[in-house]
Formats: sequence, C-alpha cells, structure tokens
Amino acid sequence: MSTKPLNGKVAVVTGAGRGIGQACAERLAQDGASVVLAARSADELEEVAAGIEAAGGTAEVVVTDVTARPEVHNLFSRTEQVFGRLDTLVNNAGAMQPLVPVGELADENWDRCFSVNVHGVHFCCDTALELLAAGEGGHIIVIGSGQGHSPSPGAAAYCSAKAAVSMYVRVLAGELRPRGITVNEIVPGAVSTELLSWTVGLPMDRLKELEPALGGDRVKEPSEVAEYVAFLATRSPQDGPTGQCFSLLGRDL
Repeated sequence: MSTKPLNGKVAVVTGAGRGIGQACAERLAQDGASVVLAARSADELEEVAAGIEAAGGTAEVVVTDVTARPEVHNLFSRTEQVFGRLDTLVNNAGAMQPLVPVGELADENWDRCFSVNVHGVHFCCDTALELLAAGEGGHIIVIGSGQGHSPSPGAAAYCSAKAAVSMYVRVLAGELRPRGITVNEIVPGAVSTELLSWTVGLPMDRLKELEPALGGDRVKEPSEVAEYVAFLATRSPQDGPTGQCFSLLGRDL
C-alpha cells in the first residue's frame, strides 16, 4: 500500500518546463500525484516528463499558452480525458518586464505582464473550477511575488499585475470556500531561475551576488518553493488554509 500523500491525485502545473514550475511538478509527482505539465515549449515539457517517468511517476504533456482561452480549455479537457479528475492547480506561469521607469515602459511589456500574470491565472482558474469541484474538492495555488505587495521602482507593470493576482486569490478563496476548494498565494522571494537572471542581467551562477540588496531575503532554489506547494496540496480541502499568502521572504512583505 502506497504511503505517498498524493497517491491517486492529479495536479496541473503551468510554466512547468523549467524553474519553479519544473520543481513543483517533480515534487508533486514524487508525492504520488499524476502531473499534467503545461507550458509553451514542448521540448522542455518532454524533458521534464521524461525525468518524472524515469523516477517512477506519471506525467502528461499539454503544450499550452495560458493567455489563449482555447488552449487553456484544451489543457483541462485533456486532463479530464486522461485522468478523469483534478485535485490541484498550480498557477506558476509568469512574465516579467525590463526594469525601466514608467515613461520608458513599452506598451507590449505592460500588456505581456497582465496577459500572463493576470489573464492567464484567471483563465486557468475559471476553466478548472468545475473539474476541481467535481471530486472531493481541491486546491488552487498561485505563485505570487513580493513585488505584488511592496512597490519596486522600475517594475510598474509586474508589481501591478502581481498585486491584482494577490487580490484575485483572496476574492476567489471566499467564493470557492463553500465548494471545498482552497485558494492560496505563495510569495517565493528571490529564486535562482532564468527569469530572475534575465531580469537583473546576471548569469545564474552569480545570482547570489544580489543578496546584500535583498533586505534579509536570500536567493533560494526552486525546490524550496516546491516544498510549500506540496504542503498546501496535501492539506484537506475542507480543513486546510485558504485565502492566505505564504511568504518565503526573509523580511516583511
């Protein structure tokens, strides 16, 4: 008899091809969940799926742009067709902007931040609701940002988008509590990912150099964020926390 806490459960992870999303998918699979991997890059997803399956897990690849409603519908239709249920949705797909003042911020960068970070989260949550509610309830976990809680000069689009998502989590949690679905936000702080590397203009092996300017935070590994995702995914949907922000920052939000 399996002792894995998520045995028989199904999770969808967006942005699962690398970084935090990859780590979350691998950890949920390690805990026994069948994992549906969603992102735009098929090659990256296939590589992650191969690793999960080599470790004895189950993974399904569904190439998805979360900003496109039809592709999001296909993601959850495929999840239902293959596994017949959904227990956890991890909204991890995200987009950052170049760090520039508002007067220099291109419209396409503003639009991209909101399309991925806000519309993408809403499209996934909205589409997944009925499938999540069809079983014993479930979990929605949103990877937020400290910049959605504290202003960061040069990041107006990203801060604004992540702030919108943080409020969305709280509203959705209240709406879905009677249906046995929890909705929570995780604020990872600085994490060693390609997105952070691109944003600050430092190679991955030099990201630790940022720590003196992080106000008590440190550059974490994606697996550390995945631990908190697994913690929330293994709570009872009826009794677990909801409408909360779990911060991994080493300082106040």
